[in-house]
Amino acid sequence: MVLRRLLGEIMKDTGFISNSQLEKALNRQKEIFEERTLQVEPKETFPIPQVRIAHAHEKTPLLGIILNYMGFATIEEIEKALEKQGQMTDVYKSLDSEKLGLTLEISAIVNSTIHLTEVITLIMKYVNNVVSSASSILMLLDHKTGDLVFSVPMGPTKDGLRDIRIPTGKGIAGWVAERERPLLVPDTKEDPRFDSGIDEINGFETKTILCLPLKAKSKLIGVLEVINKLDDSPFTEEDTLLLSIFAYHATVAIENARQYSELKDNLEEEVRVQKKLAEYDKTEALGQMASSVAHEFNNLLMHIQGTISLMLLDVDPNNPHHERLKSIEKSVMRGSDVSKQLLGFARGGKYDVKKVDLNEIVEKSSQVFGRTKNEIKIYRKYQTDVWTVEADQGQIEHVLLSLYRNAWQAMPGGGELYLGVENAHLDREFVRPYNLDPGDYVKISIRDTGVGMDKDSQERVFDPFFTTKETVRGTGLGLPSAYGIISNHKGIITVQSILEEGTTFSIYLPTPKKEVKIEREVPRKISRGKETVLLVDDEDMIIEIGKEMLEKMDYKVFATRNGEEAVKIFKENKDIIDLVILDMIMPDMGGGETYDRMKEITPDVKVLLSSGYSVNGEATSILERGCSGFIQKPFSMKDLLSKIRVILD
Repeated sequence: MVLRRLLGEIMKDTGFISNSQLEKALNRQKEIFEERTLQVEPKETFPIPQVRIAHAHEKTPLLGIILNYMGFATIEEIEKALEKQGQMTDVYKSLDSEKLGLTLEISAIVNSTIHLTEVITLIMKYVNNVVSSASSILMLLDHKTGDLVFSVPMGPTKDGLRDIRIPTGKGIAGWVAERERPLLVPDTKEDPRFDSGIDEINGFETKTILCLPLKAKSKLIGVLEVINKLDDSPFTEEDTLLLSIFAYHATVAIENARQYSELKDNLEEEVRVQKKLAEYDKTEALGQMASSVAHEFNNLLMHIQGTISLMLLDVDPNNPHHERLKSIEKSVMRGSDVSKQLLGFARGGKYDVKKVDLNEIVEKSSQVFGRTKNEIKIYRKYQTDVWTVEADQGQIEHVLLSLYRNAWQAMPGGGELYLGVENAHLDREFVRPYNLDPGDYVKISIRDTGVGMDKDSQERVFDPFFTTKETVRGTGLGLPSAYGIISNHKGIITVQSILEEGTTFSIYLPTPKKEVKIEREVPRKISRGKETVLLVDDEDMIIEIGKEMLEKMDYKVFATRNGEEAVKIFKENKDIIDLVILDMIMPDMGGGETYDRMKEITPDVKVLLSSGYSVNGEATSILERGCSGFIQKPFSMKDLLSKIRVILD
């Protein structure tokens, strides 16, 4: 165990060979033993020099032959080392059996656990018993800085020795760490390597020191130092050997505990990742289903909305059916909000991206919310020079309203809502868990004084399968939808909460690298037109109601149900078609390809993109290629005609 590599360690300690040379020789020795075990002829034949150890009848160990053959050591150096080894062997043989037994017993205790903290605690609890020392210190190596860090010191002034760092090479311990050699200092007054300043920290006089390197697989992990014998005598070679035996077992225990800790962490991380992947797959599948449901739902709502718009044109405002129709229209809009939640959860809810002012969005959305919730007092704080962000204004408004509603549900007896908008710079450490780039963001904070959440609820609040209906009024996809929308905007949404004190949601949206003028909303109005429109949609009911709405307002209409036919009609009538209203999701040829084909025919073609949902940012991609505008289903006649006039005028 301790004596197994003693020859090499002695030669290294005496400066005959370097650590790297010893490692090379040991590796070659290992190869030879493996070749013998496998009954394979050695690759090289080593000449056996006439070298003998102290006992004439024993031959030179294989390691000595290898060191000499590889040119790392002379015969004379090996002889001196062997002589020293013989002396150490004699010391080992003369060890008091009681002391050796105690050392081995203590070593077994140290190896009785695989928890690192417990291992270190046991080492320091028993080390003084091994050599009857008054004080001891375990210093672990900080591989980043190269410093030795005091860990669990034991002795009369142990509390004053915590969190102390010693650079490699400084003092006794630093010398041992630098050379990776044990050092016995019988009298510190006679050794210039001793740093007397340590006595001021210790609070007592250091008379004698024994310090050993702790190495795991030839890699230094720290040093173990014992100070002063209880009987005031100096440490001896016997103490060195006893402490070496103990240090060997202590190092094995530390390394085993570290490996166990790393393995445990790796396994826990693996379980966490697998759990996340399973959740991701489940959420991804649910998201695809949500997108499909939203697509069909929006087409149905579109047909209802279009029909209501046409009926409202023919019904006098004083007619009792007028209010009923308006009520149905409101229900359609509520249905549209549910669809937006589904799309946000599916992370497909980013469409018409423009530069927006978050101060304005928070102000308008909170005013709308506040008018219906008089029991909630709203306080606002805006940074005046807040940066602009690129966002789908409708989707951000939807997120904010969901968070306002969540706050209201958490304050059943009324309460206070604090809203804030400010610039923020996020560093790499902050954004790393979200796989985003550091940089400038705009932060929106929504803080309520409600019932709050426990830790488990905070961790699962964005999970679509989780609800806190026991403590709030209502459930749904509001928060998962908000998470999806913000993530789709390359942003971050976080939550902090304390039970019975309240909850704060923080949203961080990235700022664009180039500043662009904000597009202000154009007032909506119904205007008739004389232009010609090509309407493209794969749903019969959308074609029927859309054609009727446009013709009702005097537009001439071409209508088709697929992209191929749309390109053909456009090519034949490109000189008279003023605008194309193009569905984005169609079989065979989708809206993106249809738009590109039309653009090849007429580079400045005007196209209004229409869709109930987006796939992987496709709507944004088409808009970036020059598409004139976007309108989300379901839309009213007023919405449609307003968009048309903005593009044509």
